Amino acid sequence: MRSTDLTALVARSWQQLPPPARHVRVGLSGGLDSTVLLHLLAGLRDSLDLSLTAAHVRHGLVLGAEAWGDVCGRLCAALSIPFTVCDVQVDRQHPGGLEAAAREARRGALVGLGDALLALAHHRDDQAETVLFRAIRGAGVRGAGGMPAFSPGAGMDGIWRPLLGVPRRDLLAYAREHALSWVEDPSNADCSFSRNFLRNEVLPLVEERFPGAASGLARMGRLCGEASGLLE
Repeated sequence: MRSTDLTALVARSWQQLPPPARHVRVGLSGGLDSTVLLHLLAGLRDSLDLSLTAAHVRHGLVLGAEAWGDVCGRLCAALSIPFTVCDVQVDRQHPGGLEAAAREARRGALVGLGDALLALAHHRDDQAETVLFRAIRGAGVRGAGGMPAFSPGAGMDGIWRPLLGVPRRDLLAYAREHALSWVEDPSNADCSFSRNFLRNEVLPLVEERFPGAASGLARMGRLCGEASGLLE
């Protein structure tokens, strides 16, 4: 997907949102995905008439992660985007494991900032991973629906995922085209975490044997989400 096509896709997704969303806060980890999303929205803020801010959640689980907030801060300063850092404590005794605990802590901190549309950079490969993970755990139609492109939220304008239909390789191409810099989380290579195992070991093998499998899983998630909505 070309850079202009990606920009147009995000603009269309914005136009499909329910009013009155005007203030967008990007959940900025400093990684490739959220860096690209922030850059895309920074380029669109005038034409879409939106107010843009960013927030980084610092949980201290990875050695050296304290510096990631500085990377995010420099990016936001370069783009003239107001920036916030949130420090959280992760429940290491969480029944769902450390992954789930960190995810809950991040989401809670970002949602807790309130009064904005929270933009997250989940992409098509994340969606495929989520659908496969939930299917393995025996999720029903609602669970297999994966992540919605938009969901309303209490105390805020909702959660928006404009990149859900975009493969990660297109985000990488965009970042290289625009000479963006990002951080690499070393914990993403640790396959003792279930999602990393699916992402790094299982899905590439499935995609090699069945080209287009990730796209198919993401599509199944969307269809299950639609079916769940109809059932409700």
